[in-house]
Amino acid sequence: MDFGVLARTLPGIERLDPLDQDTCRLTIKPPVSAITGSYEGTVGVVHKTPIDNYELRGEAKGPLGWVRGDARFELAEAEAGTRVASTMTFQTGGMLSGVGQRFMEGIAKSMMRQFFKAFGCELDPREEEG
Repeated sequence: MDFGVLARTLPGIERLDPLDQDTCRLTIKPPVSAITGSYEGTVGVVHKTPIDNYELRGEAKGPLGWVRGDARFELAEAEAGTRVASTMTFQTGGMLSGVGQRFMEGIAKSMMRQFFKAFGCELDPREEEG
């Protein structure tokens, strides 16, 4: 749970400034043309059982409305390393709600894939080569 690593691996993060050990102020510009502008808010660890699971909660507001959500990560030993299972829930308000739930889910899944790819490269820079 290194906020420096998260700042480098979460798509669209412009700033991630620690407020305390478990909470950061964030500025994000989603890498999606339909969601223009920067959004500001907070993200924090709300539950953690080190090594086994972590839950993050975040919220942000911007020119098209707001988004609020939770992401849970469960880690388990696997033959080749660590298996990570993740779930995410979120709500939107304002004009973002008009974009459509399915579209927003697609954006969230895409951003999660980008995060895991960048996180893999952070852990092992040789991942970029393959």
